[in-house]
Amino acid sequence: MTDLAESLVERGVEVTAVSGRGRYNGGERLPAREDYKGVQIERAWSTGRGKRNSLARLSDYLSFYVGASWKLMRLPRHDVVMSLTTPPLIGIVAIIIGRLRRMRVVSLVQDVYPDVAVSLGALHKRNPMTRLLDHVSRFVLRKSDRIVALGECMRERITAKIGEDRACRIDVIHNWADGEEIKPLNDEENPFIAAHNLAGKFVVLFSGNLGRVNDFSTVLEAALALRERADILFLFIGEGAKASEIENFSKTHGLANIRLLPYQPREMLKYSLSAGHTSLVTLADGLAGLSVPSKTYGILAAGRPILFVGDARSSIARIVQDHHCGAVVSSGESARLAQIINDWAADQEQLARLGVAAREAFEKNFERARAVDAYLETFAKCLASSQSLKETTVSKLEETSL
Repeated sequence: MTDLAESLVERGVEVTAVSGRGRYNGGERLPAREDYKGVQIERAWSTGRGKRNSLARLSDYLSFYVGASWKLMRLPRHDVVMSLTTPPLIGIVAIIIGRLRRMRVVSLVQDVYPDVAVSLGALHKRNPMTRLLDHVSRFVLRKSDRIVALGECMRERITAKIGEDRACRIDVIHNWADGEEIKPLNDEENPFIAAHNLAGKFVVLFSGNLGRVNDFSTVLEAALALRERADILFLFIGEGAKASEIENFSKTHGLANIRLLPYQPREMLKYSLSAGHTSLVTLADGLAGLSVPSKTYGILAAGRPILFVGDARSSIARIVQDHHCGAVVSSGESARLAQIINDWAADQEQLARLGVAAREAFEKNFERARAVDAYLETFAKCLASSQSLKETTVSKLEETSL
């Protein structure tokens, strides 16, 4: 969202971001207002308990709904308000206040709720609360002027919820990376390699949130199968609910080929992504179309082959298969995953070809500027109720609220 806001400002759009005052994992409180590179940030009051347990998270969510509603009512009227799906169902605030203040509403679906929670076992499908949340989710999607889905599989899931008659409102806009910032690097020009003693290793990298949407069991079993290969290292960079699963598995089996590092500063991302000779993208079974791992696009920008572990129907699996830039492995196929890693470690030419294909796929389809163009087109559709899209110019986007 930071990338999108910055790029919209560069295109002449006035952007206001409404957010909470706490950080992602709790701790330091941020100022109520801030001007960030031309983006006006309005931070609503909410509790700042972080992600330590469900009650803390619920407190943060509910208080943010109240604080964001108050902010959105008091801000100058904007042309478009775009809501995300984190916290879940915040879109109801955008719909109610957007209609009261005659603002167009765009729903950006990062995760399909409550379907994700049901698939992960956090909610039971027939629970009255689940049914209520599903009703609210459908209401928000049906009442939105436009809906942004992150891939074709997600578009199909949303269509099933709102009906074919409303599917014309869905725009597929993939997430992206900054191809100028993140580029392929060899080991010799990458300071991250030396800083973390990775020279001479074939690094299988996972970078990002170690969350419940990920399937790590298949990856960990592959690491166990390759424990005798001292030259192959499984490197996990990030934090999250499943970090303990990785740590415990490594300790239980005495694995020296697994290493964990905390989140790295954003300015180091261009180096850390290139530290992997191949990168893992995983998705738990049942989540195809419900969640789309955004880490994929940085991997493609870095020119690294993708090892996707999960449902072959997912958008990321389709990208890998369509662009021949990696391999798709179903959950549970740890032996096949280990064999692919073993083969790639021994065949640098094949690895290089896959890396070139990854970067080419990125440049043709997933550059930041291409995505920004698509968002501007979506906003224009909202504002062009009586005109064709071709007659609508970006100048009509006088103020856009994120």
